[in-house]
Amino acid sequence: MATSVNSPRILRFGVFEADLLSGELRKSGVRIKLQDRPFQILAILLAQPGAVVTREDLQKRLWPADTFVDFEHGLNTAITKLRQALADDADNPRFIETLPRRGYRFVAPVSGHSNGHPHSPETLAPNTEAAPAAPIPSAAPGAATATHVRRSTLYWTVGIVFLLGLGIASWFFLSRSTARPNFSAVRIAPLNGLPRESDAAFSPDGSQVAFVWTGQPLPSGEDQRVHIYVSQLGAEAPRRLTNSEGWEIAPVWSPDGKYIAFIRITQDHQNDGMYIASAQGGSERRVYPLDLRNSTKELDWSPDGKYLAFAERNSPDEPAAVYLLSLDTLQRHPLTAPPRGVLGDSSPAFSPDGRSLAFLRDRLDTQEIFVVPSQGGEPRQVTFDNRIIQGVSWSADGRDFIFSSNRAGASSLWRVPVSGGTPERLPIIGGMVVRPTVARQGNRMAYTSVNYTSDIWRAELPAAGKQLAAPAKFITSTALEEGPQYSPDGKRIAFQSTRTGDYEIWRCDADGTNLVQLTHFGGPLTGTPRWSPDGREIVFDSRPAGHSHIFVINAEGGERGVPESGVADWSADGKWLYFGSSRTGSWEIWKIPSPGGAAIQVTHHGGFAPEASRDGKFIYYAKGRDLPGLWRVPVDGGEEVKILDAPPPTAWAYFVVVDKGIYFADAPDHKTPGIYFYDFATQKSSPVRLLDPFGSQGAPGLSISPDGRYAIYTALAPPSVNIMLVENFRP
Repeated sequence: MATSVNSPRILRFGVFEADLLSGELRKSGVRIKLQDRPFQILAILLAQPGAVVTREDLQKRLWPADTFVDFEHGLNTAITKLRQALADDADNPRFIETLPRRGYRFVAPVSGHSNGHPHSPETLAPNTEAAPAAPIPSAAPGAATATHVRRSTLYWTVGIVFLLGLGIASWFFLSRSTARPNFSAVRIAPLNGLPRESDAAFSPDGSQVAFVWTGQPLPSGEDQRVHIYVSQLGAEAPRRLTNSEGWEIAPVWSPDGKYIAFIRITQDHQNDGMYIASAQGGSERRVYPLDLRNSTKELDWSPDGKYLAFAERNSPDEPAAVYLLSLDTLQRHPLTAPPRGVLGDSSPAFSPDGRSLAFLRDRLDTQEIFVVPSQGGEPRQVTFDNRIIQGVSWSADGRDFIFSSNRAGASSLWRVPVSGGTPERLPIIGGMVVRPTVARQGNRMAYTSVNYTSDIWRAELPAAGKQLAAPAKFITSTALEEGPQYSPDGKRIAFQSTRTGDYEIWRCDADGTNLVQLTHFGGPLTGTPRWSPDGREIVFDSRPAGHSHIFVINAEGGERGVPESGVADWSADGKWLYFGSSRTGSWEIWKIPSPGGAAIQVTHHGGFAPEASRDGKFIYYAKGRDLPGLWRVPVDGGEEVKILDAPPPTAWAYFVVVDKGIYFADAPDHKTPGIYFYDFATQKSSPVRLLDPFGSQGAPGLSISPDGRYAIYTALAPPSVNIMLVENFRP
């Protein structure tokens, strides 16, 4: 679509310039790679600097009504790519401001508009091959003078209204600011100073905290079971509430403070379920037999004392829904009905008045806060961040949600109005800050502070007459080092790391030297790198718009996007990319030509995390992050065959297919974790080398050198986990 005769071809802002005729973006004269759709959005925003462009307007202009696309996902992806090209920050925008649920506004000065006024968006649309399918009509040729007069009058009117509005808004925000917490008076300190404590829950009057604690190690070195403890604020030592042979988690108080509900996990799983015990200890009873394999691990008690809220799935193939358990009848009834294609709903939390219930909807890679009437109804989405959320709590007055999110990098605490809006970060720092809970009384909040570190280790594999050296740390930092993968020639290693604060893809030599950062996404979860057979490219997944997409990057740097799903691998000849996708409502294995093209479904009974065989005949895969087993299917589809009963997360994160079999991680007796080998010829498994430490709770982490000499793997160090108490916290 060509620019008009009187329209400027180039618009400038900051160090950038947009060439509307060629559809190119340049920074200090250097061309910045930007796809068509993000550039089209930029052109529309530049046409109206300072004005709000609604999401509906963008949809009408760029997403025709007869086109079957996911508009919300497409727009969010395009905006994210545009911000990445401009190095802009959604929370502190220099160029593009987000007005939640409304649209976007270009906030930087723009030069290049003739007569000092912006031209209509129609004249600024770039001339690209992928023009909008719904053409935007040009302005009538004879309408310029009348349009200018109308605009001048409009600008004066808008200016007066703006000044009046500014005065009203200033009064409103200044008056409201006095109600915000004065964080200079806030005091933050450990609740008990005990290692490995979590899951804090305040008593109704805010004077006590129930929590989960692993306890001190036994003399044998084996950890005690996880139990519920109660801490009286101001007292010296917490008291233990539960005394079973199992594990207890997720405590929550009854509204009268007399009882505590929790989840118990027993060794034989025969007595797993939700229990209620006296807050003073002693008597307890099971109120619901909960299968922990098909449920999440959070509870809440309704303010009227009649219900326990929890999340459960009816089968491993269904998403988890939130249920209410009546304490009168001990019968459950569903409160939410998540759509297929999501992992499910979790983390239920009643509002202080009991009329509403908040929960998280988990899309595997991201979570969002929803709220639903306690009596049932249609849930309303509150956040639209496409980020990882780990816990949500209502403020004591019921006006805000306090939640943990990685929307600015590492997980930290945020506040958002229950009605929706832009989240505000709370000035609380220190490791990963998760699972906040706000006391109904007493101006207190508690959260769990978690500091994880993991390293990449290297271990020699057995060979005839070879004395094996002890395994040793190989790639290490004060952050998370995960997902190592040898290149096909064994000379280099790709891995994922948070050493710069965010997950990025890195590369080093086979001896661990010469580290190079290959990606610069700056925030979203990015990982699972896999080398192409020729060693020239690396496929990985990232979530710049929240949902997982796969990308291909040159091994020297410089990526190209393949807008599909996650955890991908190459075919043996490098012509195809295999990946997992939930586009049909459940996770399956798909394939796409590596240069790009139409995706083809391979599996039809579940599939996740594929890895191709060396002979190019089969794809090996898991069926989910938390499901056991490894499976095989021909590369062109067909009958699937179960190969192993490997436990999760081994099933997707720790297996390597080689010519004669599969290396995989296992711990069959729960005491001897290590590397095992499944032989294709004998169809039997045997241990290769037992290793301790080993494993990373689900992050990918095993690779075998092409010459078979070494295994490199991820090992998670014991995390530092503490409950922190926030005094003088006022909503």
